[in-house]
Amino acid sequence: MSSETNTNEETVSASGQTDAANSTAPVEEVSVEQLRQQLADEQKKSAEYLDSWQRTRADFLNLKRRTEQERLNLSAEAKSKIIIKILPVVDDFERALQTVPEAFKNDPWMNGVTLIEKKLKTLLDQEMVTEIPAEGHEFDPRVHEAVQKDEDGDGDKEYVTAVYQKGYKLGDKVIRAAVVKVGRQQKEG
Repeated sequence: MSSETNTNEETVSASGQTDAANSTAPVEEVSVEQLRQQLADEQKKSAEYLDSWQRTRADFLNLKRRTEQERLNLSAEAKSKIIIKILPVVDDFERALQTVPEAFKNDPWMNGVTLIEKKLKTLLDQEMVTEIPAEGHEFDPRVHEAVQKDEDGDGDKEYVTAVYQKGYKLGDKVIRAAVVKVGRQQKEG
């Protein structure tokens, strides 16, 4: 064999050396095509790992967002339940203060009771609890609960004619509908 023939038949070993340069140690021969195939396989694995990592990261972020939303919902629900329990106390204070005899209206003890009622209302204001407008307003079944109907009116729209229990919203959510009496009135305009 000539030296020219040997050069053409040389293959590249795994270490990157030719057989002629490293003739003393047995070296696994790898063709260029095999190296390309190994590279393609490794690139495919790498892409699969990246895709898996990206999906896992997206799942984690979604879980984190859902968990935070659930926490906020539970907090709002707990807040709503406590406020609903306080509202009858506010109602009782209002009724009690409306029926105070004239002789006791300037009594220091009565002033203290009035201050307690104001503190309760201030607390509700701070928690974004607002009273639902009722008497004289058009009846809205989303915020009003009609328990009585006045049959004397003759109009095409129903309006609230009396309020038996005030209604309240916590932000935009109705936490207690106003209990009302409804009557018909003529359309204005």
